[in-house]
Amino acid sequence: MAFSVAGSAAEPWQKWRVDASNHPQRWLNTTQEWIQTYDRERQFRDLALAYAIRVEALRYSGDEDHVQDAIEEGLRFAKLADYPTATSLLRINQGWYFIQRGMLKRAASSAIYAIEAAKDADNSNLIIEAEILQAQVFHESGDVARALEILEALEQQRYSDLPRLQMEFHGLIGAIYLEIGAYDIALQHMHDTLSIAQQHLGDWDVSVAQYNLGRAYSLTSDYQKARQYFNQALASSRKIDDQLGIAYALQRLAEIEDTQGNEQRALQLIERALPVFKAAGAHPMEAQAWLAKSEIHLEQQQIISAEQTLQAAQSLINTLNDTKLLQRLYELQSRLFQQQQDYQQALAAYQQSVDYLLQHQQTLQNKQIQEIMVRLEIREQEATNELLQKENQLQQLQLQEQRTSNYLMLWLLFSGAAIVLLISYFLYQQMRARRRYAELALKDDLTGAPNRRAIVRQCQLGLEAVAHGQHQLALAVVDFDFFKQINDSFGHDVGDAVLQRFAEVTQDCLRSQDKFGRLGGEEWLLVLYDATEQDAELIFNRLLNRINEHPIRGLPESYRITFSMGFATATASDTFETLYKRADDVLYDAKEHGRQRLKIAPAAAVASD
Repeated sequence: MAFSVAGSAAEPWQKWRVDASNHPQRWLNTTQEWIQTYDRERQFRDLALAYAIRVEALRYSGDEDHVQDAIEEGLRFAKLADYPTATSLLRINQGWYFIQRGMLKRAASSAIYAIEAAKDADNSNLIIEAEILQAQVFHESGDVARALEILEALEQQRYSDLPRLQMEFHGLIGAIYLEIGAYDIALQHMHDTLSIAQQHLGDWDVSVAQYNLGRAYSLTSDYQKARQYFNQALASSRKIDDQLGIAYALQRLAEIEDTQGNEQRALQLIERALPVFKAAGAHPMEAQAWLAKSEIHLEQQQIISAEQTLQAAQSLINTLNDTKLLQRLYELQSRLFQQQQDYQQALAAYQQSVDYLLQHQQTLQNKQIQEIMVRLEIREQEATNELLQKENQLQQLQLQEQRTSNYLMLWLLFSGAAIVLLISYFLYQQMRARRRYAELALKDDLTGAPNRRAIVRQCQLGLEAVAHGQHQLALAVVDFDFFKQINDSFGHDVGDAVLQRFAEVTQDCLRSQDKFGRLGGEEWLLVLYDATEQDAELIFNRLLNRINEHPIRGLPESYRITFSMGFATATASDTFETLYKRADDVLYDAKEHGRQRLKIAPAAAVASD
């Protein structure tokens, strides 16, 4: 990206952010004093900015428990002051907060809000930062082509002299190249990222750059350099007492220890990192920790322990939309079934693992991705090397798959004629199973309800009918109140049971023409045909009463589950994104005004879209 770090004309708050990266505790104290003063003097504009800086200091210190509360307070004052700069800063941090928890749908919404606010503020640096966040969300969601399109547009159309934006741009580009196997280019970008952070940014930014370099060298199997950079990241995180950053580094060091045969040392490091991930709600990293622990138990043939840790991992991974985590989960489950001598289940789990792996590889082979890379000024030789590396990677993948398949088949043959017949039956069933895959791809694994892809498609079909004057359509976004408390207090299994109950009662309560589906996490979407505002109130109250009719196992009988709902009526010009945004806006309003309530987008707001 055509950035120059010299002569940065950053706003004062940009400098505060850099200093907060070095001294998060100092800025927690400073912003607390500011908040008390500005609150007393009713200076809402300054109050909103104080909360924005405080949110970053909380993230830098690893204090994730208070981040979202501070964001919500800051957004409230930014709205009162009509201060889009603070709104964009807060939404950017909210997006990173959701990404860290695997809540990609919410992260995407935060990125959109951040971009809109940055444009309202006419602040080019904030626009770039918000668009990089949006690209990061697409990358995390597996849509690498969309991520690269955004980065390419930034390369061609926008300019900034802020080192922070240089770092984020090079870091994301490096992560994408790393994922597709272009290791040389990835390492170059990541070394640039570390150099920028060390020269111009704070300790937290340096620790992130060191951690990313450690990940890059780990994936290239250069474990000596990987250990070096992870230890540097660990030291940088300890310097500012960033407990979450410490846990990230410990988890990666544990993986290296396991790779080199030091299983007990690896387990010790994982045990130190796992509670931090759980307490911070860093669900993807928590899932990786459970999987790493499961793999060690399998290596030690501790079948009961492996089964327990895999169950914990599966419960968590089912709430995320991460193909790579699912692939590894099923791979480890296949190994567990082999150790239990359940060869039918082993082969089925192995096939699912391969399906997810091929699905991920297919995404990375997208021709559009390659074209954008070339346009991002990759030299011809580097592009050639990249293709060779990918071809080699695919050959290794196919070889590994063939070896594993041969190993399983040999095992099955030696197990006797009964197992041979079982495999024959499995092969016979494959053709029938393929027909079910299309249906399963549109269902949520945990609840059996339609998943995000299915319900968004249903809404788009309904909007086409609205555009042709055939129907009226309304969209309702439902989000559980205090769902994190249920998971933290009673366990993820109970949280899963709550989501399953909601799917059951919604199926019973809606009319046959209405549709519903799970967007992800605890967020649901209802597509309602010819529904009025009075219908919305009836549906809201009916769902609220039905979900609490019978106690859910694991919850006290007196515990009342609540949720909030945002409702918006479609117009003929609506797209899914515009309709969803209106419903989501009033959902946030419902959350801010006490929760357990329905908020309806006013007619004037609908007409303006």
